[in-house]
Amino acid sequence: MPLKHYTERHAVRLLATESRRTDTSPFELSRSHVALGRFVAAELVDDLPLEPRPIQHPQGQRQGWRVTGEHEIVIVTLMRAGLYAAEGVREMLPHARVVHVSPKRGVGLSRAELDELGAVHGRRFVLVDSVVNTGASMEPVIAQLREGGAGWIAVVALVGPVPAAERLERDHPDVHFYFARVSENQYVGKGSTDTGNRLFGTLPNEEP
Repeated sequence: MPLKHYTERHAVRLLATESRRTDTSPFELSRSHVALGRFVAAELVDDLPLEPRPIQHPQGQRQGWRVTGEHEIVIVTLMRAGLYAAEGVREMLPHARVVHVSPKRGVGLSRAELDELGAVHGRRFVLVDSVVNTGASMEPVIAQLREGGAGWIAVVALVGPVPAAERLERDHPDVHFYFARVSENQYVGKGSTDTGNRLFGTLPNEEP
């Protein structure tokens, strides 16, 4: 499927500005990740089928909506930097199951993590991370889900470099990719520039 990104959207530009600042607190940064995750999830939900459901309205019972089979969707949060983006995704899919994983680069999920996902065959999975730099952590998980017979796989990320985004789109035509934005800058952060360190306030005192 064509990779979708929203780099030129004004809302994304504003939210991304906050996420890129070095003078923001870890909490403020986490809130920008939640907001970006919510934004991208809204675009994802726009591609999912809805079904009517009854709701109690101030004027009596009325018809509302819900994502068809939402309780069967699994949000797979790639830890640790994907935590807050996944919070935003969950706001749009509040009845989906959430599983936190820490895949090894080039390897994927452990046996225990795969077991925690439960039945894979025919189910829908939304993989969430903050940054997809090369896909080395994400792609093995996609392969494992595909091997297990997943019915639908989506990837939600806040940013990814253009070359990686184009390659992922080309190599995984069966996966739905939703990126808040793509960037010409390809840089794997470490130390004080690592996304996880910035989000959780675990910045080193000095660079090695």
